[in-house]
Amino acid sequence: MTVEDVPAVHEIEKRSFPSGTWSIDAFYHEVEKNEFGHYFVVEAEEEVIGYLGMWIVIDQAQITTVAIREDKRGMGLSKILLEYIMNYARLTCEMMSLEVREENAVARALYEKMGFSYGGLRRDYYGAGQDAKVMWVRLRDE
Repeated sequence: MTVEDVPAVHEIEKRSFPSGTWSIDAFYHEVEKNEFGHYFVVEAEEEVIGYLGMWIVIDQAQITTVAIREDKRGMGLSKILLEYIMNYARLTCEMMSLEVREENAVARALYEKMGFSYGGLRRDYYGAGQDAKVMWVRLRDE
């Protein structure tokens, strides 16, 4: 992800998470200033159609945000992006974690298919009584 991608990413963010989103300034900060941040986009015909961000701290990776534009969902792009990011992180990280809305069965099923396991619950993580499931995957067997 580059600074030029941020407006398109933020638009996908707003449409994907109408009950609460990252601000455009948060995305600019992540791309420009966060030394732990690693952000990637998926493009089709030079247009951003999805994104994924994570933080890498020492040997742990934490997925911070992920979304695919609504009209491009159901095409396997999330799986491709997740496979890419897991291989990227595997070079330096042993574990990867994420939070997912408890009611987001589609995302949870994908994460489970990719080897993530339930690791706990964060109550009211998304506000308005929306809990998050914490999920983990071991990236290396070392």
